[in-house]
Amino acid sequence: MNDMCISLRSPGTPARRERRAFPRRRSSRIILEVLLAVITIALTGVKAQQVADKIRNSYPPGVEIRIDAVPPKATIGDLIQIDLDLTLPAGYQARIPEPGTGTGDFSILDFLPGPQIPKARGASQPEQSQESSVRHHRARISAAVYKTGTFVFPSLPILLRTDKGTEIQVYSPPVNVEIQSVLTGADQDLKDLKRQAEIREPGRWSLWIALTAAACLVAFIVWRIRQRRRHRDLLPARPGRDPLEAAAADLHNLIARGLPERGSEKEFYVLLSQIIKRIIEIGYRIHTAEQTTSEIMDSLGRNHQAAGSLEPIESFLLRCDMVKFAKYVPSKNEQEAACTDALGILKAVGSG
Repeated sequence: MNDMCISLRSPGTPARRERRAFPRRRSSRIILEVLLAVITIALTGVKAQQVADKIRNSYPPGVEIRIDAVPPKATIGDLIQIDLDLTLPAGYQARIPEPGTGTGDFSILDFLPGPQIPKARGASQPEQSQESSVRHHRARISAAVYKTGTFVFPSLPILLRTDKGTEIQVYSPPVNVEIQSVLTGADQDLKDLKRQAEIREPGRWSLWIALTAAACLVAFIVWRIRQRRRHRDLLPARPGRDPLEAAAADLHNLIARGLPERGSEKEFYVLLSQIIKRIIEIGYRIHTAEQTTSEIMDSLGRNHQAAGSLEPIESFLLRCDMVKFAKYVPSKNEQEAACTDALGILKAVGSG
């Protein structure tokens, strides 16, 4: 009996040796997986760099395109800003089409087409000199990725117009973004889901009461709609209003509402830019619905009637874009200046 106990506790038994060998095999497998991942990432970086160099070599002389991902390393669902900086020769213009909501593994959350992107609140936006031999066109794409790994933000098509009016299409270089897990090194386990709470089923009498109340509500709504239609049919028809006069009335009513004083600056600028776009569309007979500021200015540039109003219209629309898309809060003087400029655009369109 003692001999049997001694043999069971002996460290040289096959079972003990198998338990000691198991952690070694597991460690070797983990090391091999890490090495394969490092080699894959390195090859991906080399390939992306080769593609970026090939794209840059295809640019016309004097054109440079820089793209940066901020931050280059993020966790799942973090906001990533893809900033583009185009260096263009004098007389060149650029237009960056809006990317789709899903670009590769990236989900597009916001898009600022430029030519300038607003800075932080309170910072002044530098103005480019018209006499400079080069100019910059900046754009920003806000995106997110919802899985881990190293991802490549693909090249974007960019339309260039030279000083001679020739249109050229180029592409931005790709950029790598590394997405890490939200789990930390100390806590690698996800929390268990809580048990679903049990809700007692109410009696059938409450269901019948809810159905009866819903039926009464639907009947009341139908009755009110019929009453309003009957009353509207009895009213005499009003003569049609001039579209420009209607837009001017909407503009004066919006200014009189005093939305900025009540803390609704963004709502005010959204409505203000919509009304001004209607006025521009009516006066100069161009399409402004769902058009960016750059596209509207391109259409106005081909309209001889709007030749004297291009600069104030572009400045006004860019300021509205800063408030709508960049969460910029304008000062009281800037709000008053926006109202004055809007009335000036209305007057210029009406007199033209």
